[in-house]
Amino acid sequence: MLLVVDVGNTNTVFGIFENGKTSPLFHKRTVTRKDRTSDELGLFFRGFLREFKIENEAITGGIYSSVVPTLNPILDRMFQDWFKIDAVHVNYQMKLPFTISYPRPYEIGADRLVNAAAAVVDNPGKSIIIDLGTATTFCVVSDKPEYLGGVIAPGLKVSMDALTKNTSQLPPIVFQSPEKILGDSTIESIQAGFFFGWIGLLEGIIREIKRDKGQDYRVIGTGGLVTVIDAAHPGIFDSIDPLLTLRGLQILHQMNS
Repeated sequence: MLLVVDVGNTNTVFGIFENGKTSPLFHKRTVTRKDRTSDELGLFFRGFLREFKIENEAITGGIYSSVVPTLNPILDRMFQDWFKIDAVHVNYQMKLPFTISYPRPYEIGADRLVNAAAAVVDNPGKSIIIDLGTATTFCVVSDKPEYLGGVIAPGLKVSMDALTKNTSQLPPIVFQSPEKILGDSTIESIQAGFFFGWIGLLEGIIREIKRDKGQDYRVIGTGGLVTVIDAAHPGIFDSIDPLLTLRGLQILHQMNS
């Protein structure tokens, strides 16, 4: 079995893949804690494995992508001490299913490389991959395939938290589709502003990318909130895959193990 881990600034998502299967046996999401030790992480993962009756010895491969550099040596140590394996660390110099046409490839986030890998292998062709995470990222891949670059916008949850944190009378807001554009309360007004504001952001950036690169790009959505947006406002994404990142990690492990 393969343990894949995606460490984001806000959340860490991990899953287990069985040999030959392209969907994880299970996956979980937890808050990213930068002060965890390798032993704490080992105990944490072992707890979930035992829930599914999986022993540590069954994990024969590991890979992680991380945008939190201070956690990288901790993850390496955790894989070595608890699973007796050297995990693959995602970076731009590893074997990738695409080339990179980008002046500063070392600045590309590991999560963006992983998403592009999954899109290229499972859905070959011209793609715009949108990840609604701590930041809202757009990655553009040609049909060569070649990583052309992308766009980074503020993350939805970060923006909502910033608004309520820096205003005295606004309560915390849950992101959801409003019933109408004009809210009947402060909370409904904020929900409408964020929901339709993000719809406008997504549609506007997609439109500009297609104006620059061509109209024949497929739009793939991923991230924790993608299902909420797609269900309430279909048509932005040609396809969605909340587990795209985990699948990309599996693909890169197969190429680099």
